Amino acid sequence: MKGIFITFEGGEACGKTTQLKLLQQYFKEKGTDALFVREPGGTALGESVRHLLLTNEDIQMCGKTELLLFMASRTELYEKTIKPALDAGRIVVADRYYDSTVAYQGSARGVMDMEDVLSLNLKFLDGLKPDLTVYLKIAPKEAFLRKENMPLDKMEREGLTFHQKVADGYDYMVQKHPDRFIVIDATQSIEDIHKQIVTAVEKLATKSQESEN
Repeated sequence: MKGIFITFEGGEACGKTTQLKLLQQYFKEKGTDALFVREPGGTALGESVRHLLLTNEDIQMCGKTELLLFMASRTELYEKTIKPALDAGRIVVADRYYDSTVAYQGSARGVMDMEDVLSLNLKFLDGLKPDLTVYLKIAPKEAFLRKENMPLDKMEREGLTFHQKVADGYDYMVQKHPDRFIVIDATQSIEDIHKQIVTAVEKLATKSQESEN
């Protein structure tokens, strides 16, 4: 049986962490076997890369190196964790995937054309695309208000112009691949957002079951 691959995307302070916890609780209550992973991270190598990219203040790197490190972490997570779980028919939910790299390193950093970033990722991921991508959309100015008095990692401390370009990158991906995205206004209540996510997930699960029959 083919597994189901769901990804969560969004700019900083969009509420991904909260919604992922709620979805994890939802699956637990239903007795559904779902695996939750995060990027960068999820493996021993990935967690080391995460430290280099987000919290190590002693190391500054160029945009191309940043791009390759994100891809290295993702490839390791795919090979070691995501692919085996999907092959076993499990539901896998990822906190970020290649859309993040397209938005952050492609659009915001300008390392290379966004389509080139996408193509490069797919080559190393055996072409694996999410069955559903939940995009929690919030204006960068609103996100900056949410981040006041919060501890921030290196990516979160980038300026407003950078994060606007990130948002533009996400909008580009939504326009290019509308079939797999559900765009949710992240300024809504936590409960309303969760309900919309559950509805989308249940719809996907039903569609997957019907295709198996």
